[in-house]
Amino acid sequence: MAPDLSVISEMAMHIPESAHLWALFFAGHGLHVLKRASLSAKSRISGTKTRLDWLRTNALAVAIRLFVNAAAFSYWMAHPDAGTHVVHSLGMPFNFSLEPSHATAAMFGLSGG
Repeated sequence: MAPDLSVISEMAMHIPESAHLWALFFAGHGLHVLKRASLSAKSRISGTKTRLDWLRTNALAVAIRLFVNAAAFSYWMAHPDAGTHVVHSLGMPFNFSLEPSHATAAMFGLSGG
């Protein structure tokens, strides 16, 4: 006898959209750190020889960057139209509202440098 799929689908856990966005933000941040560490390890002029070496050397900077970007990301999730308000206060009638989405969350994590 086959299981009743309607019962199984009702039991499925629903993950909030904000959790998806935060996971993508952290994944983007991780990729950014990995990219920087990899480029530094390959460089002949860098003092680091491995990615782990680079991470040890730059741990504080990475932590500060994560904190500042997470604060900005959190504000953007709460106020996606903040850019429009800033531009309007400068007298320019442009709409810079951008709703957080999966792609923009990952890009927010990747940005910076």
